[in-house]
Amino acid sequence: MKTTTKLSWKSLVALTICLTMLLVSACSNQASEGSNEKDSSGAYKDKLKISVASTINLKDGELDNKFHQHWMDKFNLEWDYNYVEWDSWGEKLRLWINSGDLPDVAAWNYIHGDGMNYIDQGLLYKFPDDWKERWPNVAAAYSLTGLGDKLEELKGGTYILPRPVYYENKPADPLVNQIGVIALRKDWAEAVGFELKDVYTTSELMDYARLVKEQDPGKVGSSLVPISYNAADALTNIIMPNSEHARVESAFYKGEDGQYHWGPADQETLAGLQIMQQAYKEGLLNPEFYTWKNSEGSDNFRVSGTAAITSLGGLASYRQDVDKAMKKNLNVESDDVVHTAIVLGDDGKYRNLEQVNFWSALVFSPDISTEKFERIMDLLDYSTSKDGQMILNMGFEGEDWKYGDNNELVSLLPEGTSLEDKYPSRFEGLYLLGDDFSVINPAIKKDYRERAVLHYQDKAKLGKEGGKLATYDWDVQLYDSKSKNQATFDYEKEYANLILQSGDLEANWKKWVESKQSLVQPVLDELNNLK
Repeated sequence: MKTTTKLSWKSLVALTICLTMLLVSACSNQASEGSNEKDSSGAYKDKLKISVASTINLKDGELDNKFHQHWMDKFNLEWDYNYVEWDSWGEKLRLWINSGDLPDVAAWNYIHGDGMNYIDQGLLYKFPDDWKERWPNVAAAYSLTGLGDKLEELKGGTYILPRPVYYENKPADPLVNQIGVIALRKDWAEAVGFELKDVYTTSELMDYARLVKEQDPGKVGSSLVPISYNAADALTNIIMPNSEHARVESAFYKGEDGQYHWGPADQETLAGLQIMQQAYKEGLLNPEFYTWKNSEGSDNFRVSGTAAITSLGGLASYRQDVDKAMKKNLNVESDDVVHTAIVLGDDGKYRNLEQVNFWSALVFSPDISTEKFERIMDLLDYSTSKDGQMILNMGFEGEDWKYGDNNELVSLLPEGTSLEDKYPSRFEGLYLLGDDFSVINPAIKKDYRERAVLHYQDKAKLGKEGGKLATYDWDVQLYDSKSKNQATFDYEKEYANLILQSGDLEANWKKWVESKQSLVQPVLDELNNLK
C-alpha cells in the first residue's frame, strides 16, 4: 500500500536550512585550499599548490635543486610551473587571460591597451586596498616604476604589478635604456691601427669594419663578419644613434612646435637608413643579417670568433656571458680581445631612449583564492628584501658567498661560473628585475660591473650635454585607441626591407612613409587633440 507523508512548513524550513548549510560548507571546502596560518615557529601550516607562468625555461628535474627547494620549503608551496616561449609570450598570455585560463600568477609583457581592457572586463585580480601596508617591500619598489601610480589614477585600484628595473642600485641619472652598447675585437683593432675609445660614431665603427674586411687580422677568411648585427641590432646600433624616434617605444613624440610627429618619417631616420644600407652594400653586414634570430648575430662574435663588432647591451652580466662563451668556445681570455663602447650619431650627438623604471609586469588570475594571493605576495615581499635579494642573486651564505674585508661581498663560486650554472632557471625572482643587483653582484667580475656603470654614466652625461634623448611621454604611452593599436609596425623588419630594395633609398623611404599615413595620421590627430 502506498502512503504519502506530508512535511510541516517548519520541517521544510529546517530541511532547507540544513541543505543550504551543507551546500555552503561544500562550496567553502571547494574554494578554500588551505590557510596562511603559521605555527609557533612562523612556518606556514598548509601547503598550497600555485601555478606560475614565466619565460624562464625550467627543465625536468630542475625544481629538485637546493635553490628551488629553499623557496618551496620556506613558503610551504608546490609550484605548478608553466614555461612560455619568448616568441609567443604576448599571444600566449592574451589567450590565457581572455579565456579565463590565466595561471595564479604570470609575468606579462605589459601592453597598456590590453591591460585597460582586461581590467574593465574583470579578467585580472584586484588587490585589496591595504596591500601596500601589508607588503611594504613590494610597495616601495612598485612606487619607483611610475606606471603603478598612473594605473591607479586611471582605474582606482591596483590590478597590475609593473616590474621595477632598478630599486636600490640605480647606476645613473637620468636613467637611459641599457641598449646601444657594442663589443668589438680590440686585438683586431690594434692590428689594423684603430683607436680604442669609450664612444664611437656609427661611421667610425664602419671605418673599423672596413679595415678588418680589408686586412682580415683574425685570419678567418670567407667566414668573416665585420659587423654582426641582426635586424634588431641594426636598428639599435645604426639607426637609433642617428634618430632617437626611429624605434617603436618613441615613434610618436611631441616636437618643439608642441605638435606630435611620427619619428620614422624624420630626416634623421633616413640618415640612419642610408648608413645601414651602405654597410650592407659594402658587405660589412652579413648578406643574410635580416634573417637571423635571437643570438645568431652575437654567436659569430663569442662562439665562432668570426665577427669584428657585435651588439652587446649595457648590463655587466651580458659582458660576463661573453667572457664565459669565449673561454668555452674559443679558448681565449675575453679581457685580451674584447672592448666595449657606446654609439653616437654621425653628428656626434648621443641618442637613446629615456628609461622608465619598469619592464613587463605581474598579473594574477581573477579566480585566485585569497590564500594563494597572500602566499605569493609574502614570497614577493621577501624576495624584494635585502635577505631575499641575496639568496636570489648570490645563493647561500657560507656556501656560495661570504662577507670579506670591509664587509664586501665575496663570491665563493668557481671562477668563470655563475649562480645560474649551479641553480638553473631561478624564476622565483618574479618581481624585482636582476638588473638592479647586477650593479653590485660580486659574482660578476668587478671590471665588467665598473665598465657597465661607466657606460650608463656616459650615456646620462652625453644625453644631458647636447644629446637628444627620447623622453618617456606618459601621454603617449598610456593613450589607447583603435587607431593607435593599428599603427603598430615591426620597425626592424620595415627598415631591413627598405635598405634591401632596389632603386633610390630616399625615394623608396618617401613612398614607404606615404604608404603608412592612412594609419599614422589618425593617431597624430588624436594625440594633437588631447587635452
